[in-house]
Amino acid sequence: MKKTAVALIALLLLVACLWFIAIPESLIADLIENSLNREYLYLKTEGVKKGLFYNFGADRILLKKKGSGGDPDAPLLVFSNVKGRGELLSLFRLRPELRFAGSMNDGDVTGFVRLTGTDRLMITAGNVRINGIPLFEPLGIYGDGILSGSFLVRDNSGELKFSVRDARLKNTSLGGVFLPLDLFHDAKGAVRFNNDNTVEVQSLAMTGAGIYARVKGTVKGNDMNMSLELMTDSSFAPGSLFKMMLERYRVSHGYYRVPLKGGLPGGEGG
Repeated sequence: MKKTAVALIALLLLVACLWFIAIPESLIADLIENSLNREYLYLKTEGVKKGLFYNFGADRILLKKKGSGGDPDAPLLVFSNVKGRGELLSLFRLRPELRFAGSMNDGDVTGFVRLTGTDRLMITAGNVRINGIPLFEPLGIYGDGILSGSFLVRDNSGELKFSVRDARLKNTSLGGVFLPLDLFHDAKGAVRFNNDNTVEVQSLAMTGAGIYARVKGTVKGNDMNMSLELMTDSSFAPGSLFKMMLERYRVSHGYYRVPLKGGLPGGEGG
């Protein structure tokens, strides 16, 4: 028992020496960035600083999507004032990981980056204001609301699950189609990022007063192939703009089916 305790103390001292002496801040940044280096997604660190007892900090960690066809890489999520630590027990399990917490648009973000294995990244977020989040801008979504959700990278794909409450979104157009986003106040969705640079909208449901919408489809590069279904009940009173822009997509009373195809705003198809 005594020998085991001595061996454990010696191992802890060795790991501590490695942290303070043999592991520079640049290596910490490389470990974080290399833990997620897919054909379509990667992490970029800024201002990484080493602390005491396996702790570290970073000014920002960016989740970025690689561009296609000469397009620049695009940030999807930006985490600020990140504080993290190496999990000592994970070293003994031979599955080393870094855990972190930070902020994003006034909300809280927590997660871990696993340095080996297939489940490489998990992020959860709560009470994040969506205004200014780069993830939504390619879709022309602007406004505000409170976002909660999770992002998981497993094997060669990523999955985003999210909900938005108290939404106050601006109307926009997508694929040349008018979208009355100001009618919706709550949303819930699941999006999959595949290794072939395809983004699959598995489900996106939005609700408002007397109106319900759901979106499904894919985006490859900057090309959309999606559809929007709108359903209204007897309490919904459509405005003149809604009637003018969406009447041609009416399938039956209170039901509209809208194709969303073509290039994303600000991008080139292909």
